[in-house]
Formats: sequence, structure tokens, C-alpha cells
Amino acid sequence: MITAEGNETMRCNCPYCGQSLFVNLPMQVGSVLPSSQQDNSYQECSNGQGSGLKVLLTVLIVLVLGGLAVFGYVYWENEQEAAQLELEARRKAHADSLMQVRAQIEAQEAEAQKQEERRNGICKFLASFYSKAVLSADADAEFYSRYLTDYCHRMIFGANSSYSYDTDAWTEWWGAFGNTASEPDFEQLQRNLKVVAVDDDWFRVRLSQDGETEYRQVKVLSKDGHILIDDVR
Repeated sequence: MITAEGNETMRCNCPYCGQSLFVNLPMQVGSVLPSSQQDNSYQECSNGQGSGLKVLLTVLIVLVLGGLAVFGYVYWENEQEAAQLELEARRKAHADSLMQVRAQIEAQEAEAQKQEERRNGICKFLASFYSKAVLSADADAEFYSRYLTDYCHRMIFGANSSYSYDTDAWTEWWGAFGNTASEPDFEQLQRNLKVVAVDDDWFRVRLSQDGETEYRQVKVLSKDGHILIDDVR
């Protein structure tokens, strides 16, 4: 231990080896720690700084990993929601398409049934017309000509024909609707009578007698809710 002012030179002996030496005192004197203490202090400081850095890095890594995990979960959840919405949209579109197809099929079936009922009604009308107005010995051409259109009426009777009971009128009527037998058997013709639809407007009438079969093609029109015969071949 030296007690002196700064900037002085002193002569002293080393307590360990006893050799005499000169010591230059510095202007400012500070506390001097042994090298071992300095090393320990530096090591403690370094260890403290290293531990703090490790803690900071650990916190940053945890925050980054946590953020990535949260982002991944949110992204996955959004993807799942989008996929579910797309699936629901596809299912709805498929269901709508099935409903449209079903509606179209039902409409087509209803229209087909309507047409079938119309054809059946016309077939019954023509069968009744033939039974009463053609295949009958006392058929009245004047009365049943009301079921003809003007075009068909002119085609059968001519422009200036009259409704009379003479042979010529009946011959024209029978020539248009009947068969070519010289002696028609009305009872047999009625028994073998059959009317089938060819398309929406044309119908085929079968006239069968004594093993001979002939056909008439009859065209009908609907006018004001009534069925009229428009052509016969």
C-alpha cells in the first residue's frame, strides 16, 4: 500500500523478492483489481450478455414460430371454409340441375299425356262418326256434314252441291269415306272398324269386309273446341 501524491517517483522494495525499484505514480489513482477478479467480472458480464441474447433469440423464435403456426391455421381454416362453400355451391347447382331436368321430364310427360289423350279423343270421335255417319244405311249426309270444314265440304260435294237424299249425294259421301265394295256390309264394317293415330292431325281408319281391308286417311282440325274433318284420302 502506497500513500503519496500523484506524479511522484518513489523508491520501494518488492515484498516478495526484496529487490529495490523505482515506482512512477500516475496522476490519477484508481482501484486495481487482481487479474483473476477482472477475468471473473468479464466472464460474468459476458455470460450475462450471452444469456440475455439467448433469451431474446428464444423469444423471437417462439414468436416467429407462433406467428407462422397462427397464420398456417388461419390459412387452413380459410381454405377449408372456401372448399366447403364450393362444395355446397356444387351441390346446390347439381340439385338445381336435377330439379330442372325433372321439371323438363315432367313437362314432357305431361305434354305427351295431353297429346295421347287428344289422340284417343279424336279416335273415339272418328269411330263414332264412322259408325253413325258412314257405316249406316240411314246415314244423313246433310246432318253429319256439319263436322266437315269448308275445304273438306267443297272437296266432297263441290262448290254448289246441295244436301239432298238423292243417290249422287250419298255416292259422293260414300266415295269419300267408305270402301270400294260394291255391296258394303255395314254390320261387318262396324265390327272390324279401327281408328289409329298417324301423327297429331292425321288418323287411319280401317275398313275390313269379307277378308278385304282398305284404309282411309283422315285429317282433323280443332276449331273453337270442336273437332272437324279437314281432309280425307
